[in-house]
Amino acid sequence: MQSQQYIAPASLAPITLAVKANGGSVKVEKQVGTDWVVSDVFAQDGAWRLDLGYSQTRFTPVGGAVFEISS
Repeated sequence: MQSQQYIAPASLAPITLAVKANGGSVKVEKQVGTDWVVSDVFAQDGAWRLDLGYSQTRFTPVGGAVFEISS
């Protein structure tokens, strides 16, 4: 599991995001032009299927959270 920020390349393929919150959260942001817009925040343990669309996506864990991405 990752504990550092990760930027996923643009892709139309859906992914599965697994989160172990450990009292923190994982913030998901989409790149819009040169800005990053928060789309979701996951603060509970679990796994979610995400359709990211064709733009870069940034995953940022905070407060002890870790995450894993699989396709």
